[in-house]
Amino acid sequence: MRRFLALWMPFWRTERLQLSRPGDFPTDRPLVVHALAHNRHTVTGVSPAALAAGLTPGLPLAQARSLVPDLLTAEEDAEAQRAALTDLCSWLIWLSPLPAFDAPDGLYSDTTGCAHLYGGEAAMLNLVRERLRARGHSCSVALSDTAAASRALARSGIDRICLVPPGQQKQALHPLPCTALPLPEKTLSSLTRLGLTTIGDLADLPRAPLAKRFGAQLLTCLDEALGRQASPLSVFQPADRISLTRSLVEPISTPDAIATVIAALVPVVCEKLTARGEGARQLDFLCVRVDGSIQAIRVGTSDPSADVTRLMRLLGDQIPQIAPEFGIETVILTVSANEPLEAGPERSVLPDVGASSERALPATLIDRLLNRPGVVSVHQLAPRFSAWPEDGQSRVSPDDMAKPPLARQMLWARPNILFDLPVRVQVTALLPDGAPRQFVLKRQTHRIAAADGPERLLGEWWQAAERYGAIRDYWQVETTTGLRLWLFRKGDGTHDWSGSGAWFLQGVF
Repeated sequence: MRRFLALWMPFWRTERLQLSRPGDFPTDRPLVVHALAHNRHTVTGVSPAALAAGLTPGLPLAQARSLVPDLLTAEEDAEAQRAALTDLCSWLIWLSPLPAFDAPDGLYSDTTGCAHLYGGEAAMLNLVRERLRARGHSCSVALSDTAAASRALARSGIDRICLVPPGQQKQALHPLPCTALPLPEKTLSSLTRLGLTTIGDLADLPRAPLAKRFGAQLLTCLDEALGRQASPLSVFQPADRISLTRSLVEPISTPDAIATVIAALVPVVCEKLTARGEGARQLDFLCVRVDGSIQAIRVGTSDPSADVTRLMRLLGDQIPQIAPEFGIETVILTVSANEPLEAGPERSVLPDVGASSERALPATLIDRLLNRPGVVSVHQLAPRFSAWPEDGQSRVSPDDMAKPPLARQMLWARPNILFDLPVRVQVTALLPDGAPRQFVLKRQTHRIAAADGPERLLGEWWQAAERYGAIRDYWQVETTTGLRLWLFRKGDGTHDWSGSGAWFLQGVF
């Protein structure tokens, strides 16, 4: 099931001016944008202050000035608005690789398979609105199974979030007014005169009379919103982005054919990246099917890479996610994120050659794990400084796997097998610092032939208050049967505040 997000910015025209020219257009004064239509200037956009004063798009400019004497006005600049919307569409690629225009004041995004990256669909919608607010734009967002339904729902209210569960867009659209559909003014006026005010009223009527009276456009808009007819988006691509498009002679539908296309495109992309001195961090592979719908896969790398074999393998692993249906007629390979190949001071490049970094996992393996469906994160265990041995490991992210671990000098040997949790045992030993003579584990008595210790470890009092003054005395012991074990006692055997005096088994040599 595909999922489409629609963004509507009701104050887009005025917000663009207030952000670019704050001195000329302060936010506390009413502002309208106007354009020439039918030999008179008509309001095309209003600011929140102008809306509160009773002004709406569609009013004649002269009437708006008579209602608000201190009104600020600006003539609409279609080219500047288009350029600003293009910049915003380019910014929206962080959400998914398939953004599209909904001119003049909205955007689309095919977010199929992206919601889990942001904590679910509800969290994703909240994040989109918060980030747009941080850029200075008010917006309404909606998510449903079709782009047309999401558009109608987003434009049905100012500053709202609408999340429609899969398969329920018909129920969500039923109470909306017909003006939510992109229909001509003449058609909307005719529907109002007939008493057809909501989309539900239209959906319940026979189709043949509607088509005869209003034409095919009305049924097309209705079918696209209800999901009866596909409405493919024109995906936006930034001008400076490395992107290759290939139209195929005949539609392809087999994994081998898709792999052959990938093998033809990746070397060209890597050649362009190398010429720029850059490496890919994220690749989008878009497959346009014969019905106009798009199948998209996205892969990422843990470090900038222009390695042909590595990128081909990452894309090849994702081929099973593509559903060609009746065939794919066009493919697009895009580098949606790239960085310089040189390693920066904050992050080291992960090599594929194990000899150059013995402790780091190969970058190709990390990439394949991270791009596997269902995998959220990949970590490597690395040593870290800690007073207690059970806390002596930490999880390291891929960006830090190539960095050398923090060295710690060990004066005493450590066991080969360390238990996750120490096991309680009963030990016979002389207080305060006598070596253990024997211990009982699971009702079995083990006699100790030799013991070396104690090695005293102190708790990390700067980390937690309960560790202040905590002491452990560790012993390496060998039983009469040849077992070499690691035992410790809580406390110094004299002061109660240092520990309970209980003994534990923590590892095996």
